[in-house]
Order: sequence, then structure tokens, then C-alpha cells
Amino acid sequence: MILLIDAGNSRVKIAWLAPGESRRSAPPLVLEHAELPGLAARLDFTPRRILGSNVAGGAVRDALERACRAAWDLPVRWHDTRDGHDRLLNGYRQPARLGADRWLGLLGLLQHVEDEPAWRAGAPCILASFGTATTIDTLAWRTQAGGGRRPAFIGGLILPGAALMARSLSQGTADLPLARGEPVDFPTDTDAAIASGIAAAQAGALLRQRRLAAEACSGARPLLFVSGGDWPRVQAELRAALARMDPDAAPPCRLDSPVLDGLASLARPPAGAGPAAEPAEDR
Repeated sequence: MILLIDAGNSRVKIAWLAPGESRRSAPPLVLEHAELPGLAARLDFTPRRILGSNVAGGAVRDALERACRAAWDLPVRWHDTRDGHDRLLNGYRQPARLGADRWLGLLGLLQHVEDEPAWRAGAPCILASFGTATTIDTLAWRTQAGGGRRPAFIGGLILPGAALMARSLSQGTADLPLARGEPVDFPTDTDAAIASGIAAAQAGALLRQRRLAAEACSGARPLLFVSGGDWPRVQAELRAALARMDPDAAPPCRLDSPVLDGLASLARPPAGAGPAAEPAEDR
């Protein structure tokens, strides 16, 4: 088995690949940071390799490395934006500053759409991750100087997540509550006004990128994918706005953990390559 670890700001997601598999099949295991010392007790197998992504800081990374060393005497092979360029071009101005979670999530998205006819025909793909922060990133085909085309990350947005927006209003003002209302078209109470404003901001950011992606790709209708724990706070608003804007558009497809899918894609060799080599060192 290959163990896959996605260490996020709020939680850690764990998944695995069975021998011979190129895609994970079981839903991820979700742990709080405080539960990491008991990681091995939650699994019924001994991994032979461990691949990870970490945006939660050094303390969480150290806790995961200690747990894996203590249980299996294995290092964690941490992946970031230095990996996967044989699969996806990175259009970030300073590639090293792109978060590992965003990059691996895009590699995971690519795994999901690689056989999708609309994508193969030139439609862009957008991945919106609604977590502590919201990120909205776009993939599109780019023609190479020597001919041919390759998938590329062409850019994206970062904004405060829905829960963070709500907390900032509550903590940064004297009278506004921590809103728990439902989004409505014309709010008539403060909780609903805040909840509706936050949902509109989140959905509006995604619809902005959808319009720009279509313009950048000769009008092709973008494929939308969403993930993250705050998606339910945005879902109704986005679906309603998208239906008004483009009644024939397919609803967004939810991915439970594109970062883990990206790690799974790195566990297999690229098309046409030989067997994956074990890394010479961990980083």
C-alpha cells in the first residue's frame, strides 16, 4: 500500500493506493491535528511508501513524520510545486510560491478530466476549493513553440473562505454577530444578510473566473469542479446564479479530495514512462 497524506490548515486527510491501482477508491480518513499520534491505530495495513502534502506548518509536519517513523520506520516523501511538471505546466510567475495544496489539487483535477471529451476538445477546467481560504484555479490547453499542446495552470484567485469571512465580521465589528443564517435573495435580518453576502461573494468570484476562462478559450464552456468543507455554504447560491446565467450549464462536480488525487497521480509514472523509481531522498 502507498499511504497518501494531505495536511491542511484545519484537518489532515488520509488515503491509500492498493498495489496496481492508479487511483484511490475509498473515501479519505479525516483526522484533527491532535489525533495525528494515533494515525497508525486507524489503519489496518502497513504502507510501503508514504507521500504527503503539507500547508499546515512545521509542527504538523513534524508530528506526521514522528508518527510514521514510530509506526513503520518510514519517511514521508513531501511533494510540492517542484513535482509533476511532466504532467502540467505551471504558469505561476514564481512557481515556488504556489501552495503545495493548490498545485497538487490541480494535478488531481487533471487526473479526473484527462479522458473528458469537453476537456480534450479545448474546454478549460476550474477547481474551486472552499476551505479556510477559497482558491479558484484554472487549467487550459497551451500550444507549445515546437507544436503540440500541453495542459497548463494559467492562474487563479485566493480569497478568505466563507467561515473566515463570517468570523472577520464578528470579530472586527462591535455589533455584528457570527452569522448562522441561510442565504436568501433579499435578506430582512442581519444573520441572513451576512450569510447571503458571503455566499454571493464566494459564488461571484467563481463565476468571474468562469467568464474569464471562457473568454480565454474561444468561448468554450468551462467545466466546474468544487471541493472543501465550506462548499455547502456556497452551493445553493452558486447553483442558482449559474442556472440564471447559463441554463444549459452542467452543475459543478464535487471532488472529495483533489490533493490526495494529485498525490495518487504522482505515485504512478507518467504515460510512456517506465516503472516509478523510489526517491533518492525525502524533502
